[in-house]
Amino acid sequence: MKFLLLSLLTLATISSCVPLTQPAAKTGSLTLPQEEKRACKAARVIFPAGVYTPEIASERGTYYLAPSPMRTEGVLLGKEYRGGIFVANDGRHAAWFGDARDDADERAGTLLGAIGASAPKLGVISPSLPLQPTSTR
Repeated sequence: MKFLLLSLLTLATISSCVPLTQPAAKTGSLTLPQEEKRACKAARVIFPAGVYTPEIASERGTYYLAPSPMRTEGVLLGKEYRGGIFVANDGRHAAWFGDARDDADERAGTLLGAIGASAPKLGVISPSLPLQPTSTR
């Protein structure tokens, strides 16, 4: 349990160091045709089917918000979280959890946002998800 807590704290610190901005206006949404499950660290993440909208961008890629809360199985059994899919510039995918809007707006809406704890937490997944470009945003 201590290792998991330390890992999450490290991820929060690393994630909060990357500058986040609003995605470019030309960034389109992505569609996940059906629910998908992927291993992510010590748990499994369930990605809901639907349209993932661009939420936040960083120098490393774009964060797409899931159409409904993300669910997990395993260590974080049965919990639901705000999050979505991170698509790196090199095409790799990761699950993300949290609320990056505080960082992008540069005005924290909560105490956790003020200390960077609301920055998105990433977990690399494999294989990549079968995402399809969507024309709507």
